[in-house]
Amino acid sequence: MPDTIDILRLEGMVINGLVKEYALIDCEKKGRIRMSKIIVKSINGEEYETPCYEYPRISRVYILINKYKELHQT
Repeated sequence: MPDTIDILRLEGMVINGLVKEYALIDCEKKGRIRMSKIIVKSINGEEYETPCYEYPRISRVYILINKYKELHQT
């Protein structure tokens, strides 16, 4: 079971190049509300996951992670 990580710490890890893999997955759907979370694997092999958030909120974080990773690849 991955450790829980807050969004700010996750962004810090990505900015500093400490994240190797990441994915956005669905947790559940309550009526019309979709809940999702981000699962990451660090360069040390440790796995983390965010708590479940509303999809519009967590998808913005996912987009930021993509942008941060693009900056490290250039």
